[in-house]
Amino acid sequence: MVLEEEILFSSEEEAQGCVKIFRNLNISASLKTKVELESRVLYKAPFRALKGVFEEEIARIRDAGEEGFEEFVKAFEEGLQDLITERNYLEQTFISHKPGDHINTKLFNVLISDGEMPETEEDMEAFLREATVTQILGLNNLLDIDEEGMILTRTISPDDAVMSLFGDEIPPFREEALQKWKIIRSLEARQTYTYVVTTGPDVIYLEDLTELEEYFKKTDNEEETDKFFANLQVKQVLVGEILGIIQKDGRASKEHLMSEFIHKTLPIEDDKLSIDFHLSPAYIESVLNDMKKLGILKGKDS
Repeated sequence: MVLEEEILFSSEEEAQGCVKIFRNLNISASLKTKVELESRVLYKAPFRALKGVFEEEIARIRDAGEEGFEEFVKAFEEGLQDLITERNYLEQTFISHKPGDHINTKLFNVLISDGEMPETEEDMEAFLREATVTQILGLNNLLDIDEEGMILTRTISPDDAVMSLFGDEIPPFREEALQKWKIIRSLEARQTYTYVVTTGPDVIYLEDLTELEEYFKKTDNEEETDKFFANLQVKQVLVGEILGIIQKDGRASKEHLMSEFIHKTLPIEDDKLSIDFHLSPAYIESVLNDMKKLGILKGKDS
């Protein structure tokens, strides 16, 4: 059904809340869990090796001076700076803590003790910093854990600490450079969950969107919800125009309606905005079928 809408959520709880609101508004909706396999190239090596391969690639690209080299240099420089920042976070952790100390309490409270996510920008930065350091410490077997939190077991030279980065965040390294610096390259695969809320075609009946808008503001799912509201508006205008064409003469053929929207511009919002339709006959036919199923239209194609 082409009049139905899909909204994607990363949280099952938020998706369930969305379904509940639609049903409270007398709009049919269902929830489906979509499981996908995500595979990414991962580079892993001590900091000094990763720093070396970055610097070597930057120098090589600059010396070659090929067209568009600035873009590659910038990408490598940004990747190197991120790596240095993470290394410095680790060093600061070693300076401020000794083996046996509990560390990264914000992260532990959120992930292990079911605490609340940070609300302020400052707290979120601290939380993400702890997450970065914890990932590096775990990679180097420098962490233990008890009921109170995570424990630093020992320290090492930050330059010797094994670090990792994903290959899709930077241009590819040359094979000979990886071998020279003994960079380990692997493919990391993990499952990802997406929670898909699917409405029925009756979603076009929605008039008061206040409750939905207020709920979506809380979900931090702006891209998906903006798409939903835009699509809903377009479909409501399309259905309204189809009904207007039919009502004008009391009837209209399927062929006539399909040809109307190959190229058609309709003003909305007091002529301040317009919608340009470029819809195939097959799409309009599907819209008409949905309208028949909803009981809005009846009759033969002619």
